Amino acid sequence: MHVLTPLRERLRRAFAFTDLAVLRHWLTGLVLVAIIAAIAVLVLDLQKQISRLATSASDNMQWTLGQAEVELLAIEVAALRATQDSGDLEEVRLRYDIFYSRVSTLTESHRFQQLLSRGRMPETMGIIIAFRTKWMPRIDGPDPELRAALPELAQDAQSIRAAVRQAMLIGIEYFSQVGDAERTSLGQTLLRIGMLTIALVTLLAVLALALLRLARESHAEATANRETRERIETILSTSLDAIIVSDAFGHIIDFNGAAERIFGYSRGEAIGADMAELIVPERYRDAHHKGMARFHLNGTRHFVGRGIVQLEALRRDGKVFPVDVSLAVAQSPAGEIFIAFLRDTSDRVNNEAALKRARDQAIAGERQKAELLAVMSHEMRTPLNGMLGTLELVDADMLDARHRRYLRIVRDSGKVLLGHVNDVLDVSKLDAGKMRLHRVRFDLVTLIQEIIDNQAQHARARGNTLVLVPPNPALHEVYSDPDRLRQILLNLVSNAIKFTSNGKITLEADCADGLDAVEIRVTDTGMGIAQEDLDRVFDDFVTINNSYRRNSSGTGLGLAISQRLALALDGELGAESELGDGSLFWLRLPMTPPPRRRTDAPDIVEPEAQPRLRPLDILLVEDNDINRIVATEMLEREGHRIQQAANGESALTIAAKTKFDVILMDISMPGIDGIEVARTLLKGDGVNARTPIIATTAHAMPQEVRQFYAAGMQAVLVKPLTFHAIRSALAEALDGQKPTLSIPPLPEDRGQLLNAAHLTEMQTELPPFHFEQVKRLFFTEMKAFVAAIPDQLAEDTPDLTLLSAEAHRMAGSAAVMGAERLTTLLRQMTLSAQAQDRTALTTQTTEIDKCWQATSAALDALTEATDLA
Repeated sequence: MHVLTPLRERLRRAFAFTDLAVLRHWLTGLVLVAIIAAIAVLVLDLQKQISRLATSASDNMQWTLGQAEVELLAIEVAALRATQDSGDLEEVRLRYDIFYSRVSTLTESHRFQQLLSRGRMPETMGIIIAFRTKWMPRIDGPDPELRAALPELAQDAQSIRAAVRQAMLIGIEYFSQVGDAERTSLGQTLLRIGMLTIALVTLLAVLALALLRLARESHAEATANRETRERIETILSTSLDAIIVSDAFGHIIDFNGAAERIFGYSRGEAIGADMAELIVPERYRDAHHKGMARFHLNGTRHFVGRGIVQLEALRRDGKVFPVDVSLAVAQSPAGEIFIAFLRDTSDRVNNEAALKRARDQAIAGERQKAELLAVMSHEMRTPLNGMLGTLELVDADMLDARHRRYLRIVRDSGKVLLGHVNDVLDVSKLDAGKMRLHRVRFDLVTLIQEIIDNQAQHARARGNTLVLVPPNPALHEVYSDPDRLRQILLNLVSNAIKFTSNGKITLEADCADGLDAVEIRVTDTGMGIAQEDLDRVFDDFVTINNSYRRNSSGTGLGLAISQRLALALDGELGAESELGDGSLFWLRLPMTPPPRRRTDAPDIVEPEAQPRLRPLDILLVEDNDINRIVATEMLEREGHRIQQAANGESALTIAAKTKFDVILMDISMPGIDGIEVARTLLKGDGVNARTPIIATTAHAMPQEVRQFYAAGMQAVLVKPLTFHAIRSALAEALDGQKPTLSIPPLPEDRGQLLNAAHLTEMQTELPPFHFEQVKRLFFTEMKAFVAAIPDQLAEDTPDLTLLSAEAHRMAGSAAVMGAERLTTLLRQMTLSAQAQDRTALTTQTTEIDKCWQATSAALDALTEATDLA
């Protein structure tokens, strides 16, 4: 098949030697050439040394040195003979000339230059040359003079004989050393040649083995390539997908069996045909030709190599149908070719369309049902809240015991019914996709501790203990929806308490894999859940067994809601349990905080057009959680940057390190109060010694305001806080002018129950999750305060300072919530406690209890009405 030609080429390239293998072969060749070159250089050097030894003149030089002494003896003998028998003087002259020639050879030949500088050789040669110089004139002079000097000549020749012998010995020693060095050099050269020869033979052996291995690998690769080629040919011929191969001009050069079945053309009809005219629908042909032209012009690819693309194709009968196309380009001996894999998706597309219609209908029905449940639950909850609020207003003290019991039954039944309606409402909101999430940074450890504190009494009532395993410190700052997380954990903990008696409930929080996978576990030692029921505990309206229903009441929606909330928070909720051996419920959530950024606050226009201040760095010192949340939100809405301190000690610590533009200082705080903190900051030389300080207080008498100014504060901000009041106080503090603050006396008229306008404004200005958090904290703290008043007024409590401080704190919280009547009563209780007036406190306790019942009901009704609107 033609389609196999490019495939074979690609396989050949795939199984070719890699660049690393080629580099290895090149390096081996270079090493081999280097060894051969080194051997050649050493052989040439050896040849030179051998030639130098063959022509060495050292023996001749030693002979010359020896002959110098012989010639000296010959001069001495000739001189003595000529003296005794009046012999011929020519023999004397001949022997002198020969000696002269020997000495000239030693002094003038370059071969003796190094010898003449060794040891005592210069001194010795000086003696010899002096002899030669002294007798040269007489030797060349007249015969009578020479004959007369013969005895002296013989004597001089005898006297320098030791010098000539010493020169001969020095020369013999020198030339012996030269000979030894040349022999050593020759031996080293022969050794190097031998070692390189061994290395060359070893490398050739390694190369031979490598070539043998490569030959075997090449044979194995060739076999594998042949098997792969045969396998690919079988796959292509039996493929259920159409495979069409065309040349660079769009002419079909291969057409497999699946293509014949899908398009209705035989292979013979398709080969050579224009692919665009054969299988491309008419409305796509122009785009196809333009795309091919762009590809050939500059290599631009829209479909080539882009994976699966959903297009349409044309059958022989003219029917257009959907296909999945994957297009690739390859090289062949004739040039570029295009390989197209096409799959008919008509059945899949039709099935998907039918499934989508069915899904849309089902989703629409479920959405309508969920919306109906949401609306009905809301409509049911509104009259229930009104009914329960009205019941709270009924004065139970005016009823007899029987009617008080009836009233309690109605009230408790209404609360149970409201809880069921709330469960259904949560489920319907989640299913309808209308549950709003408000993700913020918060302290997970504190949240878990709050849940434990909240459920501790409930646990003790059933003989259980609640235990928190020390969590990871990184969990002090996480990011999620704390309200929804609290809802999940309260459900898990209350379930654990409900189904455990005289046991132990353990809470764990861990982030071993980072804050992207925080895991919270609730483990109990209760009755456990059977394995067959474990998967059903998260279904709607499911209670596991009769014993559960006997011991507890509920809609069976708690875990279902918790699981939906976990999914909404991008997490998961699961359970592990064995019947009779307790249960473990785990919750995994991503809780990594996003990067911090400055809050972009919208412009807020007050009734009096006040200029907006520049963004300030503000330290907010406030021990009341509610006031701290509200003040922080308001200030951040104004564009300011806030750092919080919950008491005087932490305020001093923070202010010692960080410079602020303004400090908002709560006056009544446990430990170091606001006045003492202000004095400490302003009298020192720290970074905030000149920072304006604004006093914040729930109420202030004129004498108290004078104390604030005396402590160095610049302004006084009376709660509840408003945008207008905050701006005015900040402007006054930054101007450095102390305003004349008129503090109204406590009114005899206790005012309206709720300031609806203030509450609505706060509910509008604060984010919903912050408002809900403030409201929940206020309800929790107010209930605890009202319940604790009798204990603090007990006769064995001599000091009412704690009650005064708590009443003052709650007055600030009530003012924030717009509870005017309750705020007035709490302020009056503050003054009575300071005066130790127990009689007035007893009356005020009853009034506060009744006012709180009415206020809580009114708050619920008003906020629910605003939410519904």
